[in-house]
Amino acid sequence: MDKVLICFIFFTAICTGGVWSHHARKVKQYDDSDGKIVGGNETTIETYPYQAYLLLYDGRNYYQCGGSIVSNNYIVTAAHCLTNIQRIYIRIGSTNSESGGRQYETTSFASHPMYNSRTSDFDVGVIRVSQGMQLDGANARAIKLVNSGYDPAAGENLTMTGWGATSQNGNTSTTLMVVQVPVVDRSRCNQQLGGGITSRMICAGVPEGGKDTCQGDSGGPAVGTTDKLLTGITSFGYGCAQPNAPGVYTSVGNRLIRLFIRMRTGV
Repeated sequence: MDKVLICFIFFTAICTGGVWSHHARKVKQYDDSDGKIVGGNETTIETYPYQAYLLLYDGRNYYQCGGSIVSNNYIVTAAHCLTNIQRIYIRIGSTNSESGGRQYETTSFASHPMYNSRTSDFDVGVIRVSQGMQLDGANARAIKLVNSGYDPAAGENLTMTGWGATSQNGNTSTTLMVVQVPVVDRSRCNQQLGGGITSRMICAGVPEGGKDTCQGDSGGPAVGTTDKLLTGITSFGYGCAQPNAPGVYTSVGNRLIRLFIRMRTGV
């Protein structure tokens, strides 16, 4: 995975640059952050209180990802967000990625043992906050997960949130953004993306493009618009919001993904 160079001072980024194609949606932080999920709108943490902001340190650089609070001790995210990471800084309960809410720090996390960084298969990880997170039920609350074996039907709408970029290689957002896109049939997605879509993956997008998650949204939630259950985890895409190029999300309901989460979190 190509990466974007950054200079960073705690929660404020000061320089970036870089380009990639088939990209996981983890990114180093950006300066002058006024971007957003592509084709989405500003929202508030009160509406999506399960959303967590993650700042990940690998010993040299800091990266931005999202995550979903599943209990007061655990956050579910993407495995690729955790690759080579040494320490994670977490912010919950705030619409703004740079201020407010509550902050936590941890070095306890794990990726699915079958995660493949080349194919992005089994792209799920779990973060543990040993002292526990304070969930007030209004700005910070755990989300329930779909049951093992659940596979969303084509056309079902998913709601994605995050602080990611407005376009490929664009700026990230300091304000939480939201977008809704429908699930794309897996076989059709395989054709559109040239193969590689497994049963551990969900595709979602619109044929004309223009609505999508993007860099910086990695690990964030894809939630059933009707049942409000965690259905997917933002994983990767070919560009952002391109026509006939759906975004790809780890399928939380896949039996092997769901088993990993349950064994690690008890949820």
